[in-house]
Amino acid sequence: PNFKASFYSLSKGMLDTLLKSYPHVLTLRIRMPISDDLSGRSFVTKIAQYHKVVDIPNSMSVLADLLPLSLAMSAAKMTGTYNFCNPKPISHNQVLASYKKHVDPHFEWNNFSV
Repeated sequence: PNFKASFYSLSKGMLDTLLKSYPHVLTLRIRMPISDDLSGRSFVTKIAQYHKVVDIPNSMSVLADLLPLSLAMSAAKMTGTYNFCNPKPISHNQVLASYKKHVDPHFEWNNFSV
């Protein structure tokens, strides 16, 4: 992987290398975190601020679904690195349709293609 593409990628790559020295560590990698409280760091809150989105399915982490699993993994003293995402990808349009249904019935967005 090219870890020099961004500061995030660079620091993530460096941290992965450092954590290999500690065999007792559990690393849970989340992707596009979705929380039910619509915090400012939630993927739903962020994507709802855009008027144009690309409709592609992507791996996402629904935090309410994964929290009990993370506690069980910790209690079982599991170690290693895990991609901590829900099993099926979710499209951006699916996320925004759910936002419109449950949060803001007047919300509108447009798609663009890449």
